[in-house]
Amino acid sequence: MADLQKVSEIIFDYIKTKGDIKADFSINETETNEITMKDGKFTLFRTLFDNDIAIKVIKDNKKAATSINKFDKETIEKAIDEVIASAEAGSPDECFDIAPGLEPKEFFGKALTPDIEKLMNRTLELSEDIAARHKKILLIEMFAKYVRGRSIFINTNGTRDDSEYGYYEVAVEFAGNDGTASTGIAGSFLRFDNLDERLIDLGSIERDLQDAENSLNPIKISDKFEGDVILTPSCAAQMIGGTLMNSVSDYVLISKTSLWLDKLGEQVASPLLTVRNKPWDERIVVHEVHTADGFRAEDYDLIEKGVLKSFAASLYAANKCKVKPAPCSGFYLVVDAGETPYDDMVKSVKRGLIVGSVSAGAPGANGEISGVAKNAFYVENGEIKGAVIETMISGNLFDMLKNIKAISKEQTCDGMMVMPSLLVGDVTIQGN
Repeated sequence: MADLQKVSEIIFDYIKTKGDIKADFSINETETNEITMKDGKFTLFRTLFDNDIAIKVIKDNKKAATSINKFDKETIEKAIDEVIASAEAGSPDECFDIAPGLEPKEFFGKALTPDIEKLMNRTLELSEDIAARHKKILLIEMFAKYVRGRSIFINTNGTRDDSEYGYYEVAVEFAGNDGTASTGIAGSFLRFDNLDERLIDLGSIERDLQDAENSLNPIKISDKFEGDVILTPSCAAQMIGGTLMNSVSDYVLISKTSLWLDKLGEQVASPLLTVRNKPWDERIVVHEVHTADGFRAEDYDLIEKGVLKSFAASLYAANKCKVKPAPCSGFYLVVDAGETPYDDMVKSVKRGLIVGSVSAGAPGANGEISGVAKNAFYVENGEIKGAVIETMISGNLFDMLKNIKAISKEQTCDGMMVMPSLLVGDVTIQGN
């Protein structure tokens, strides 16, 4: 492992010799232990090492950035010279900036000491649990890993953040199979910071396995109708994430294509919906320490009871559009639970679908989306009639958020987001 303190001194000292420039940089080092299992047996164990340096400079209101994966002094100084030259050749923009200086701070995650033997035991246990609980599942392959990392972030205004983190992940590939029929390949993913519980009981693994079993021998819908759609947590995250990218992110704010550009403080969604961006939520495994601009990351609300509370703007976009920069850079979505049990949501559907995901291209700027419903089940008069294939759903993401009729009490957490199921009305459903 490299001496990150020494590397940071090399970078900072050399930048100081370059005159009046603003700069920030991060040094990252990770060690990953990977485990692969197939047919109930471990087939691979390996350890991977990775490191990188990301450098951003602003000179005379001109910005450039670069990254390298070598830590020697010669490579570092050459990279700094080149990125400064690149900035000098750019176009000036007074909106380029870095965060003000903050007192140095250290951050420590939870799973800093791995238990690889227990991770292997939990992975084997998951394989055995799937075999015991799900007779119609063909387990294709499983991947487990432990990641340990350290990062240093410094800017020329005096900020220094030292952070260490560790976490586990498991990914499962499987298909429904009853000996005569088979489904397509499905998967489930989980990030976690302890090994206290059986993996099959975490995240959406159990539900994903059940859905694959229940997708055998699907039925077809032959007509087109307006109906209700229950978005499972993964699909809800897909739809909400797509809406946010089309409404509150840098590009749509700067290009002024966001339909919510002048909606701050106004109702943009159902009063049932509250969407929070919470990098420091205890259920989010890897916390964002600082934004891409160097501010300390904080939790904030994007939508509260249907009212738009914030944009997800970087410092540059905020300066450009005269709005407040977002307190964090990523999307760590936490959607508040509702008051309706999931089973009651299903019972309330006269005719519609339960949808696990939508296979579609990126939605248009106006929010229009159309795609194939995946991991989907047909519901009629409150009863699940069976899985469906060759079924399309279409609608408008902005309208879908307004047409939320219920939000489930139950939430799913995969370590990266916390999401309930959403019942959305007036969605176009078309078979064949």
